[in-house]
Amino acid sequence: MDQDNFSNVSWGEERRVPPAQQPGHPVAGPGPGTGIEEQGETLAAAALEERLECLVGSPLKENDGSKDAFVSYLITTHSTFASFEQQTTSIRRRFTDFVFVWKQLVRDYPASAVPPLPDKQRIEYVRGDRFGPDFTLRRAHSLQRFLARCALHPVLRRAPILHVFLESRDWNATMRSRASRASMSAASEGSSVFDGLADTFINAFTKMHRPDRRFVEVRERSDKLDDDLGSIEKVVARVVRRQADVEADLRDVAEQFERLVALEPALEPAAHAFAAAVLDQAVRLRSLREATDQDYLGSLRDMQAYSLSLRSLLRARDQKQLDHEQLIEYLNKSTSERDALSFPSTTDVAQQPSAHHHHHASYSPNSVGTFLRSKIEDVRGVDHEQARRERARRLELRVDQLTAEVERAALTSDAFDDQVVHEVADFERIKRAEFKAELGAFAEAHVLFYAGVADIWQSYVADMERQSTD
Repeated sequence: MDQDNFSNVSWGEERRVPPAQQPGHPVAGPGPGTGIEEQGETLAAAALEERLECLVGSPLKENDGSKDAFVSYLITTHSTFASFEQQTTSIRRRFTDFVFVWKQLVRDYPASAVPPLPDKQRIEYVRGDRFGPDFTLRRAHSLQRFLARCALHPVLRRAPILHVFLESRDWNATMRSRASRASMSAASEGSSVFDGLADTFINAFTKMHRPDRRFVEVRERSDKLDDDLGSIEKVVARVVRRQADVEADLRDVAEQFERLVALEPALEPAAHAFAAAVLDQAVRLRSLREATDQDYLGSLRDMQAYSLSLRSLLRARDQKQLDHEQLIEYLNKSTSERDALSFPSTTDVAQQPSAHHHHHASYSPNSVGTFLRSKIEDVRGVDHEQARRERARRLELRVDQLTAEVERAALTSDAFDDQVVHEVADFERIKRAEFKAELGAFAEAHVLFYAGVADIWQSYVADMERQSTD
C-alpha cells in the first residue's frame, strides 16, 4: 500500500487514552503540536511494558444431545496489565459472549473502528453444520483475529469489559448486569436513535461543501483495498477448489495401485509403497488446503469486514461535518433575515418616512413570503412596527443560539476528525501486523507441505533402491 500520513506508525506504538475519550465523555482532540508520530515516540515505552496476547482454539461442543447445545472456544490470554489477576489465564467462551462484548465496545467507543465479528448468517446454520469441525475451526480463526485486533488497538485493549471477558469466572453475572443497564439506557435513548436515523436519511441526499482531502484519500484507499482483497479472495478460493480436486485424484491413484497388487503379485511391495506415498501426499495436501481455506481465505474476508468498519467511522465523521455545514447555512440564513428586517429601521431615523412609506420600504423588496405576511397583518390589523420588532427579537435570539451551536459543532467535528486520524493510523498499523502474520503462516504451511512431500518421496526412492539391491 502507498505510504501516506496515516501509515507512518510503528507496530509497537501505542497512545494513552485521555479521560475525555473514555466511555461517557465527549470526544476531545489532541492539543496543539501533538501528532501521531510524537505520540508514538512518547508512549513507545508504555507499549512495550504492557502486553496483551490472546489465543483462540479448541472448539468444544457442550450440552451435546440437547436443544441448548452450543460450541465454546478456549481463550488463553497472556497479559502484563495490572488489572489482570494472573499473567496467564484460560477461559471458555461461546460465540454469543463475543457478540455481547462487541456490542458493548461499539456502544462505549463510538469514535473507534471496533473490529467486526464473523458473520453469523451463514449457510451452515441452514444446513445444520454449525457444529462441524470445518465451521468451528474457521470461526475460531476469525475470533482469534477479532481479539488480536482489539489487543493491538491502543484504546480497545484497555476496555474494562474486554478485560472482564478475558478473565472473569462469573461472566454470566456480568452479562446480566450489563444487559439490564443497557436496556434502561436504550429506553431513554430511543428518541435520539430515531432522530439520528432521520438525520442520516436526510443527509444522504446532502453533499458536503468542503470535503476533507485526507479522508477522501482514506476512502479511496479503502475502496481499492476492498477491490484487491476481493480479487485475491477469488483466486485463493479457486486454488482451494483445485487442491480439493488434486487430493481426490491422489486418493484415487493410491486406491488403483492397491488394486494392482491383485493383478501383479510380484509388484506387491513396490505397489504398496507407492500407494502409501501417494496417500501420504494426499493427507499433507489436505492439511495445506485446510490451512488455506480456514485461515488465510478467512483472513481476507475478515479484513474486508474490518475495512467496512473503518468506512462506517468515516461516514460518521462526514455526518458531523454535514451537521456543522448545515448549521452554518441556517445561521447565515437567519443572519440575513435579521439584517434585512432591521435595515429599514436604520434608514427610518434619517428619512422619517410616513407609515405608508415605511410599510413598503420594509417589506415590498424582500420576498413573496414577506409581502404575503404584510398583507395578512393588514387584514388582521396588526401593528407592523411592533410585529417587526418582535420578529427581529426572535431572530436575534435564534442567531445567538445558532452561533453557539455552530461553535459547539465545530469543536465536535474537529475533535472527531482528530480521533478518526488516529483510528486510521491504528487501522493501518493493525492491518500491516495482521497481513505479516497471516502471510507468514500461509508461507509456513507451504514450506511444511513441500518439505513433507520431499521427505515422502525421498523415503520412497530409498526403499526402492534397497529393494533393487536385495
